[in-house]
Amino acid sequence: MKTLPVVVLCLLASAPPAQARPPSTPTTTSVTVSEGTNLAVTVSPRDGTLVFDLQGKLFSLPPTGGAATPIADDFLDPFWPSFSPDGSRIAVQSFADGTFHLRTLGADGRDVRQVTKGEYDDLYPAWSPDGKFLAFASDREGTSDIWTVDVASGALRRVTTAAGQESQPTWAPDGRSIAYTQGNTVESVSLADGAVSVLVPASAGFLTAPSWSPDGKRLAFVRTTQNGRVLQVSEGSAVRSVGTYTDVFPFPPRWASADEIVYGANGKIVVSKAADGASRTVPFSATLTLERDQYPPKEHDFDAGKPQQVRGVVAPALSPDGKTVVFKALNDIWTMPVGGLPRRLAKDGFNELDPAWSPDGAKIAYASDKAGTEDLYVLDVAARTEKRVTSVDGAEFSPAWSPDGSRLAFQDQNFATWAVDVASGALTRLTPPLNASGRPSWSPDGRTLAMAVSSADLNRILLLDVATGATRTVEPAPFASITSRGDDGPIWTPNGLVFTLDGVVQVLPVDATGTPTGPVRQITRESADAPTFGGGSLLYLHNGGLRLSTLDGRARDVPVRLTYTQDRPDTRLVIHAGRLWDGRNAQPRENVDIVVVGNRIRTIEPHRADRPKQGWTFVDASKETVTPGLVDMHNHQEIRAKSFGDRQGRLLLSYGITTTRSTGDPAYRALEDRESLASGARIGPRFFMTGEMLDGSRLGWEFARPVRTHQQLDLELDRARALGYDLIKTYERFPVSWQAEVAQKAHAIGIPTTSHYLYPAVAHGVDMKEHLAGPSKWGFGFAREASYGGVYDDVIQLASRSRMPFSTTMFSASSLLADEPGLVTDPRVRALYTTQDQQALNAKLLCAQGRGPCGFLDGSPAQAKRDVDLVKRLVGAGAIVLAGTDSPLDSTAVSLHLNLRSMAKYGMTPFQALQSATLLPARQLGVEDDLGSVEEGKLADLVITSGNASQDINALANVTSVVKNGRLHTVPDLIGPFA
Repeated sequence: MKTLPVVVLCLLASAPPAQARPPSTPTTTSVTVSEGTNLAVTVSPRDGTLVFDLQGKLFSLPPTGGAATPIADDFLDPFWPSFSPDGSRIAVQSFADGTFHLRTLGADGRDVRQVTKGEYDDLYPAWSPDGKFLAFASDREGTSDIWTVDVASGALRRVTTAAGQESQPTWAPDGRSIAYTQGNTVESVSLADGAVSVLVPASAGFLTAPSWSPDGKRLAFVRTTQNGRVLQVSEGSAVRSVGTYTDVFPFPPRWASADEIVYGANGKIVVSKAADGASRTVPFSATLTLERDQYPPKEHDFDAGKPQQVRGVVAPALSPDGKTVVFKALNDIWTMPVGGLPRRLAKDGFNELDPAWSPDGAKIAYASDKAGTEDLYVLDVAARTEKRVTSVDGAEFSPAWSPDGSRLAFQDQNFATWAVDVASGALTRLTPPLNASGRPSWSPDGRTLAMAVSSADLNRILLLDVATGATRTVEPAPFASITSRGDDGPIWTPNGLVFTLDGVVQVLPVDATGTPTGPVRQITRESADAPTFGGGSLLYLHNGGLRLSTLDGRARDVPVRLTYTQDRPDTRLVIHAGRLWDGRNAQPRENVDIVVVGNRIRTIEPHRADRPKQGWTFVDASKETVTPGLVDMHNHQEIRAKSFGDRQGRLLLSYGITTTRSTGDPAYRALEDRESLASGARIGPRFFMTGEMLDGSRLGWEFARPVRTHQQLDLELDRARALGYDLIKTYERFPVSWQAEVAQKAHAIGIPTTSHYLYPAVAHGVDMKEHLAGPSKWGFGFAREASYGGVYDDVIQLASRSRMPFSTTMFSASSLLADEPGLVTDPRVRALYTTQDQQALNAKLLCAQGRGPCGFLDGSPAQAKRDVDLVKRLVGAGAIVLAGTDSPLDSTAVSLHLNLRSMAKYGMTPFQALQSATLLPARQLGVEDDLGSVEEGKLADLVITSGNASQDINALANVTSVVKNGRLHTVPDLIGPFA
């Protein structure tokens, strides 16, 4: 039985006014580069002027090269530039307003005009020969088709209607047809009669970006081959490669004449002759201006002794009579009369979650891993007796009572929805696994279940006929998403389906089957999460507190008189370290005693055999190595927390990971986790949390939060401040102008920001870039292309001059499982991985050994070497690279060690690899005075390993004990409850 924290029930006095913070101070840096990664080029038919897109910034360049002139502003967010036939204007697909629309601008970057509008993405503009129309690809009718738009009037015409994906058009010089890609072929459609013909048949290698020659006799395009991405030209049925470049960027090669082609390749602007392949480069220099904020970071008091208000209230549920709330906080389930004091229901230290009232209010269903995995239990509230309802291998969570109280709908670890008969335990599967669907809610007649699902890049409402299994999907509002697929609804009420949308509570009137009968209506104007209904009232979370509201929006506070204190151990510990790698010096110290009192290191001194024994705990690590605790700087700790349960924190500690940093999680679950870990109510690492990633109107992840209006953005920033975020992450489809605003406002309260993008993020204060190669709205990252693309001087210079760190997240490192297959059967994995995660790790091993198929994210040794080569170049230029994993998308805990091993195997020193997971992350987190190294006065977060990790990075995984916040945990102790 673990020690439970002291929890104080009290009414806190009003918080004192926030102290004024020193303002952030911007510094300006100019970075001049002569190479570009994934740069796109277009050439003016009028005078040969070149315009190129470098890192999302447009530059103009004379035909002979030289110093490039920046045109247009940083927030145009252009892509796929194309000069008009008369050279007067440039068409781009622009993401300036959060959706890809076609815009044109003058050749000097001024006079920007929007051509297409609406909620759909309009992509890959191509001019008609007369300059009156643009062809483009759009999903306006459900699939990607070729359309045209009249540039003057905006009139649209759909050109292709096939079920496939037609994309990347190029207009024939005679204006009679448009060629485009269809899968791995190039087709052409006649504008007169719609007849389709194949111009370039499918063959080996991915084909992209076709471009007609001015005489209409040849077609240039880019193809991926075994030797890299190359430029090819077709004439009739003949196809040949042109030039010798093997990293041709995937944009249309532009014809400067009937024989000369201009394109980007291998970091350069290249001109090649179609006839013989003779090539030359056009030299350029381009200057990017960076505004980087210097600001005081958020303060972290790891020794606070005063009670702190609990804000991590998760999944509150209002009783049917509206008089009592049940919720999760501090790793336990609590009930609380509205206006009264909370009372803890469970005191076992296991992971309980998702409480739900029975229709008569007499019982509470919830999930717990007290029997090893998350199962459903039903508690009789009055009698305090309970019954285990499910016991299958895997996790069951998110219970919802049927109106007659006979069944519970729930979800499993794969987000399949089931129903269980409470009396008999009989199970019925209602849906197959879905993409992280939200909690189910029963209709009043018990015939229909409603839940949030991912549909067409939106969070929509799935309606399931329980008897027949038939499903249909409805919109909460046109082109809108429920705020998250978690606890944000829909829930059934007498007035309709209630959910949060645009960050506030709204209601959609529906009939008995869930079919909408009118438009959605807003109930609250303040940020809201996790609405629940009972006794004619709505209860919801608002900025860390509870609010009770009528269905017409009249709300009041429901105080949660619950506080916690930081874990303050009474440790008196001496560790005799045979070797101490302290995090700052390459070479370890030998034969030292590390003296820990409370949660901090008091002294580090030469070993003494004559120390007094009474009142002290001694650890003999004389044949072992002590290192600072490890940090995973890119983790999504909550997205599978329901399945992992209490195992997750234990697993991380057992591999020496004493700190994690979230880069996107359900906010209240993350906050509850941080408070539980800080108070000692849950075993696991320190947790630097954030909430959902701020994203645009289209999204995929359940932990992304769609932001459609500036009014909602203000609510989101206020929510982040109130919940005490340690980071704000903006995601793929978040407008870059808003990204800059978020950085500025977050810095004003000491919170750093991060994203997947290098530029213009680095120019407008965003603190960090996630991934060496991460998903983006373009389909590839400007910082790296996953298969063949290289990284050039622009990326290296921007990263090194700005000091903007990158996280590693090298999925390719799983290829190193072949070097030590025993990692898959390690006792920690066998005890603390779920069955599904063990299976996934074993599949990675089979891939690495060449004995099984490889998943989408699995990498090869060649890819791992390329990844580390980039890391070496970045570090060699003075940039900062921090170890991160993207867990649990990659294998939790194990993947951090594989990242570090990959670094060491492919050319980095053990010292560089170790610092990427210790001192450098602490510095980026703003806690270098407390964490990241083993020094007197710092927090006692330590790892004890066999072997010498300072010389052999593989030894770092051989953890025997770990100290977190002064508390000693052995590996057997950590795995014991689940062994």
